[in-house]
Formats: sequence, C-alpha cells, structure tokens
Amino acid sequence: MVREKNVKLMSRIAIYEKRKGKTEIPMNGFYKSDYARIHALKAAVSATVAFVLVAAMVVIYKLDYILANVFKLDYKKIGIYVAAGYVAWVLLYWIIAWFIYSKKYEDARPNIIIYNHNLKKLREESERDVIKSKGGVVLDDDFINL
Repeated sequence: MVREKNVKLMSRIAIYEKRKGKTEIPMNGFYKSDYARIHALKAAVSATVAFVLVAAMVVIYKLDYILANVFKLDYKKIGIYVAAGYVAWVLLYWIIAWFIYSKKYEDARPNIIIYNHNLKKLREESERDVIKSKGGVVLDDDFINL
C-alpha cells in the first residue's frame, strides 16, 4: 500500500541526496576538526606543488643572471628567504583552508541532521508497515495518555 506520507518523505530524501547530499553526506563520517584538517592538509600539498612550480618559473626566468653570478650569489641567504617564503605560503594556505572547510562543515551540519531525522522516520514507518502486514499490533505513542 502506497502511503502519501512515505512518498513525500522519500521525495525529500531523494532531492537532498541528488543536490546537496553529494557533498554533504560524506561529511557525516567525520568530526569537524578531522574534516577541516584533512582538507587543510590537501591544501598544503597543493600549495607545495604551486610553490615549487612558481619557484621553478622564477629560476628559469632569472637563469641568465644566476649563471652569470653563480660564484657571487649568497646561497645561504637565498635558501633562508626561499624557506621562509615557503613556510609563510603553506601556513597561509593551511589557515585559509581550515576556516573555509570549518565553515562549510558548520553550514552542512543542520542539513545532515534533518536528513538523518528523515531517514529515521522513514525506517520507523517501514517497520510499522512490516509489523502490520504480518498481523501484528503497533502501539503509537500518539494514542497513549498517561
């Protein structure tokens, strides 16, 4: 027997899963700090790759100067500047990613709670239907007055 209440509930669940659920449901398996930390780590790896590519382009661009002054350059000083720039670059990416993904998790949390609540209601309704179809009696809390 098709119940209108169950159909509406299943429709809401399916619409959420198709739209926002693709990105929000996987968040449900993480704590906020873990979710933000994993994505911040991914951002740090991306920042490292970007830094290496930019540094390689700068070296290629300045290759004439580098080869002309190969014995005059202070490599220790250059190394310190590059390392400081790298640390600042990755730290900036890490902090920005941490805030972005923490906010994203916080924004998705209410939707996930509603989704889980709808799933629970649908499961309870289907269990009631199974019990009724087997000839059992279902006691609803709505009808009990104590």
